[in-house]
Amino acid sequence: MKKLKIAFLSYRSKPFSGGQGIYVKYLSKALSNLGHEIDVFSGPPYPDLDPEIKLVKIPSLGLYEKKSKFFDVNPTELLNPLNLFEWLSVNSGGFPEPYTFGKRIKKIIKKNLDEYDVIHDNQSLAYELLFFQKKKPLITTIHHPISKDLKYQLQSTDDFFLKLLMRRWHSFLVMQKFVAKRLKKIVVPSNSSLEDIKNEFQVDENKMERVMNGIDLKLFYPDSKIKKIPFRLVTVASADVPLKGLDYLLEALSDLIKVYPDISLSIIGEQRKGGHTERLIKKLNLQKRVNFFSNLNQEDLRSTYCEAELAVIPSLYEGFGFAAIEAMACGVPLISTSGGALPEVVKDAGIIIPPKKIKEIYNAVDFLLSSPDKAKDLSEKALKRANFKFSWEIIARKLEKVYLKEMENFKNANN
Repeated sequence: MKKLKIAFLSYRSKPFSGGQGIYVKYLSKALSNLGHEIDVFSGPPYPDLDPEIKLVKIPSLGLYEKKSKFFDVNPTELLNPLNLFEWLSVNSGGFPEPYTFGKRIKKIIKKNLDEYDVIHDNQSLAYELLFFQKKKPLITTIHHPISKDLKYQLQSTDDFFLKLLMRRWHSFLVMQKFVAKRLKKIVVPSNSSLEDIKNEFQVDENKMERVMNGIDLKLFYPDSKIKKIPFRLVTVASADVPLKGLDYLLEALSDLIKVYPDISLSIIGEQRKGGHTERLIKKLNLQKRVNFFSNLNQEDLRSTYCEAELAVIPSLYEGFGFAAIEAMACGVPLISTSGGALPEVVKDAGIIIPPKKIKEIYNAVDFLLSSPDKAKDLSEKALKRANFKFSWEIIARKLEKVYLKEMENFKNANN
């Protein structure tokens, strides 16, 4: 097997939450374990990588991580035209990071392109990819089309000006759609994503290949040292993101209290102060039942799953569903909606219900809390499926074959 040198591009790679940061961290490690040399080129927030992986930091203004997007910038930085564009775009409601990342990465990497056997882009879909694929074999992972997020956000409000802001923020989709349909090879994590990318971005399905994501089985496993908290549920959802379906779970929880007075919910994700979710929690009088956990270290993340009796994924749509796999690998009985790729990921290792159905969430939680034998059966199925199907080594070996095939195609096309 030829050992490859791979340039891995990721415009932002939040270390401990968000699918893209997880993907960068574990895939780069798994490919390195197979003997390949990986250089990760990332904008901030930067990924948490294995020491053997080289990180090349692509600086940006990083305005989304600052208290004030307008004032927390050094005026001298704005003398750079690209920085000025980024600052103006962010402060007028845009999300320029994929676009500006493309400009910066081309400048940095084009001098050293000959060093690499293959380039793997993690959904930046920047215009510069079209330049790169003329020079080197290029593979792009598209986790799911962000246009789906926009559609659900637009459905969540009747406010005309809020809809304008949502469209403004998602203006980078023009670039992503333009680039996606012109790429030669796209990797997707699910058949559901493949169909959505074909329909939303008008991409030829023959250019796409499914390689599912993995799970760190050394981090996520049933931990017998962690005591279960009776009637504790766990979910993963950033507050105020309609796509995650948290509202429906909270409404169901307010009804479940009448039958299970000790029931509680752990939410792995950030709470937005004064936002819609906080207001709903107060309206339903759930302040003492619901806790948010963010910026967890690895042990605390596993503990938060393992101490729960049930995991609930109420998402309206998922391109893959890392949270479902994390819960399964911890042996937590799972209730999941049928949104996007979730049925494909979960199969028969959990209870599948339709999205947006408060009563269905209520019934499924009630059933498993009152049927310990069925909960135990699902726990065993979930654990078996997670270990058999979602090891990062298995995923890396599949991607290895994709790389080699694209290298051969590139060679033949350029002879």
